[in-house]
Amino acid sequence: MKLSTRFPFNYWSTTLQPKKMFAHRHDLGWWKMIFSWIILLALVIIPVPVYYGRQTTVDTDILLPKVTQAVKKDAVDQALATAFQNRSTAHAVLYQDKQTIVGRNLTKKEIKSRAVSVSVAPKSFALQEDQAAFKVPLRASIRYQSAKQYLNEQWYAENKSLVTMYFVTLFGGITFVTALLLWLGIAFFMWLTRFNRYTSIHKYKESLNLVLNAMGGGAVLACLVGLVHFAFGLQLVILSLWTVIMISLMFWQTRLNDGYVATGRMQTYD
Repeated sequence: MKLSTRFPFNYWSTTLQPKKMFAHRHDLGWWKMIFSWIILLALVIIPVPVYYGRQTTVDTDILLPKVTQAVKKDAVDQALATAFQNRSTAHAVLYQDKQTIVGRNLTKKEIKSRAVSVSVAPKSFALQEDQAAFKVPLRASIRYQSAKQYLNEQWYAENKSLVTMYFVTLFGGITFVTALLLWLGIAFFMWLTRFNRYTSIHKYKESLNLVLNAMGGGAVLACLVGLVHFAFGLQLVILSLWTVIMISLMFWQTRLNDGYVATGRMQTYD
């Protein structure tokens, strides 16, 4: 048996040729289709951990919104600058208001007294936002340029795996819903063509296999684009546009009719 006829090679061999997509719409069973769809999801999601693994800072507006808003205040920024640059073990409250407290070696009571607190020690700092608390060692490899940059880079270096998993879960969920709607939706509309006497598609499973064949190249292209330039929305657009274009080309070349593919003449189904 040729390697090209075995799964998953037989699937990938159909993804770039519209006529093959149509002709091989019976090749995959239910479990093979589900497995192939999971692979397509993985391809779209792969750029997410790669991108965040390369970063040294992260946008904290989503992860730590109250801290982000607090650090935008000049007074908080100056207090953090003083705390980070002065490695004293002495206790000092450098800034406080109803929402935020910043200082050196703050007590547990002081830390819990505000929604946002940053307590800087000589070799670490404790950051708290509501119920989320972090103790972050200060890494000598990260150079001080500004208080905002220093807090962000130090926090991200310690919590990179957590942040990466958060975004993989977030973008993975979005991809799951988008790809599922794309797959099932287009397949449903193609299945409705069974009422036309010229179409060779009679089962919903054929439509699912056919659309899955059309999605393969788009998932690969979305992955490659995401690895070069990460823009998650663009990846979903690429996947969707590729699928629609390939379905359109397949219809143009096959008219969804086996007889037209084989002889150039439409076969009718009564």
